[in-house]
Amino acid sequence: MILTPPPTGGQQILRHALARRWTSIVAGTVAGLVVGVAAAFGAPSSHSATVSMTVTSPSITPAPVVRASLSNTTDMVTEQGIAKSAAVLDVAAASLGNGVTAEELRSKVEVSGDTNGTIVKIEYVAPTRQQAVDAADAIANAYLTERTALVEQRADEMTADINEQIQALETELASLQPSVDEDGNTKDNPRAAEIRTELTKLAADAEQLAPYHATAGRVITPAASSSDEVSPSKVRLILITTVVGVFAGLVLVLIRETRSRSLASPTQLADLTALPVWSAEEGASEPWLAPTRMLAMAIDRDHWVDLIVDASDPQARDLHRVLSRSLAETRVPAPRLIDINQPLASLLDEVRPSRHVLVAVRKGHDLKKLHHLLDELAIINREVNGMIYLGGQVAGSAETVAAPALEVIEPEDEAVEPVAEEATEAAPAKESMPDKATEDTADKKGSTKKNSTDTKGKK
Repeated sequence: MILTPPPTGGQQILRHALARRWTSIVAGTVAGLVVGVAAAFGAPSSHSATVSMTVTSPSITPAPVVRASLSNTTDMVTEQGIAKSAAVLDVAAASLGNGVTAEELRSKVEVSGDTNGTIVKIEYVAPTRQQAVDAADAIANAYLTERTALVEQRADEMTADINEQIQALETELASLQPSVDEDGNTKDNPRAAEIRTELTKLAADAEQLAPYHATAGRVITPAASSSDEVSPSKVRLILITTVVGVFAGLVLVLIRETRSRSLASPTQLADLTALPVWSAEEGASEPWLAPTRMLAMAIDRDHWVDLIVDASDPQARDLHRVLSRSLAETRVPAPRLIDINQPLASLLDEVRPSRHVLVAVRKGHDLKKLHHLLDELAIINREVNGMIYLGGQVAGSAETVAAPALEVIEPEDEAVEPVAEEATEAAPAKESMPDKATEDTADKKGSTKKNSTDTKGKK
């Protein structure tokens, strides 16, 4: 691509950075995927089993077990306390054997349920599915046994209280004497009718307590029929580590971009400088002809332009020659070639008479030095019309390297080769090439535009 335009916004700069550093994202993603697969198949997994039960609450006025799921509610704090109590877990551990302790069961059991209903769930997690099923069933059976004992105890206490009341009422009823009216007729004592009513009610209450001596709950889903929750989930673990890997890759892209110290591509150069970047035309006999002609159209004809480039670069003289010819076609004075490797003070002194400059750099150029140069050019009010990207690192020829590093190369006569009908127009462009005397005049007058006007007046 001959021209790499400057970015239009932050999103485009981000897309360019991701395109340049896509290998970092791929590396992070692959690393996360590998870690996830290794963890999924290498890390120990656990299985779960759950027993679901419907229970009758041991309330002050208990209801029959057949009505428990319809009329009662469950106090989950009480149920959790019973299920995780030493009385329950000791019995479950003894039934399991194999050295299982109550503390081990307590650390792996979870009791849950709905406080507005009567469903209690006991979940157990173990290394294998069978171990989880056996432990969940053992804990559930011990829990129901203990819970039934508690309900039976409460029911017995309430039954004893009812029997005491019945006995007291029957004794009172037996002691009552029949009453005699004014006519001498015998009739029942009014208190006897009230006692009989209370005895009937107490007998009904005693009948409701009978079912509690059977069971205080019932298993509705045994552990073997419950779903097996495998933890950690292999698919979820792989997905999580892969996402983390992608994020790590993005962070690596950010770090590499912010800590980059050398130029990598023309796109990066355009993003960092916000200037158009010109590159050679690949496969053309004159690689720099098309880009320099397009560049010449953007140059102000009233001011000359300098080319800042590494004087020892193999393409420096060829680029300078073609650029001079392209500028001559648009009646722009031929540029001077200024070495970028000379001390910054000397370089700024060389570009002092110019108003416009072009900076040519190659892949691997020090970005810190480049930014420093552009900042200094902006301070002295020199406009950078664009950047020229010379391509990758190449070894220079012997005669190119031998060129003086600090010389300011004036354009040769062959650098401007106008066509026959433009010969008379190209001549003034060469005459307006700045020399040392012109530089002094430009400094005194403060405007290179006026110098160009004087040159045309002489013509």
